Amino acid sequence: MKAIEKITKTIQSRDSLYEQTWRLVPIEDLISAARLKTFRAMTMLRKNNKDKLLDDLIDAAAYLIFAIERLERDKDED
Repeated sequence: MKAIEKITKTIQSRDSLYEQTWRLVPIEDLISAARLKTFRAMTMLRKNNKDKLLDDLIDAAAYLIFAIERLERDKDED
């Protein structure tokens, strides 16, 4: 899927920004960050700002992926 490829590519390109800090952040906070990005995306949708809308949706998806990764890692450690 093109969307998943774009999310993955964005995560990889921003890895220096994330600096793997998502591994240290509580899962609840990762989900909260995704919710904030989604809320902002709704604002950008209303403003018809498609560039920022897409960026916010990608960020929200990245935070959800990070949360899933953490859950999977924690499950494997049990």
